[in-house]
Amino acid sequence: MTVIPLNPASPASHAVGIDFDLTLVEHRNGWQDGRIYGNPIPGALDALRELMRRRAVFCVTARHRRYHPDVAAWFVSHGFDAIVDDDPDRAYWLGDGDRLLVTNKKLGAALYIDDRALTFDGDWNAALPEALRRIGECHGPVVGPADPVPAAGRLGLWRIDPGQHAPTRL
Repeated sequence: MTVIPLNPASPASHAVGIDFDLTLVEHRNGWQDGRIYGNPIPGALDALRELMRRRAVFCVTARHRRYHPDVAAWFVSHGFDAIVDDDPDRAYWLGDGDRLLVTNKKLGAALYIDDRALTFDGDWNAALPEALRRIGECHGPVVGPADPVPAAGRLGLWRIDPGQHAPTRL
């Protein structure tokens, strides 16, 4: 596990990026044409406040920019001061007082918190089978050169045994 302490010489170390949908806000009825209707995920707002006491925090969302004011309004309705990123050249968020930035850019950060993230520890032989499992591309007992993902063939063959959740290298 990589630990990135606050470093004045590293702008990325000053911030934490947090995904919006299904990380901070729940969606019990699925995607609703971009409408933001969910409640905060239990513990999310307290965790967000604690992180904001320690680092600059930005909310990164895959939502189209037209929804960013709605995302910021959701934060405001829950007691946060939030602004929409309007700087096309922004690479880092160093904070602006206690403001939360809403963006769709992957800015430099010490950490990202996301419901769909896969932690990469430098080992593609471990990361690839987990990535294939998570995207539903492990068809049948063996994943290899015939798999639709060419990288799987280049990195070897994998097997998913019945009852297992992750493929194993052959």
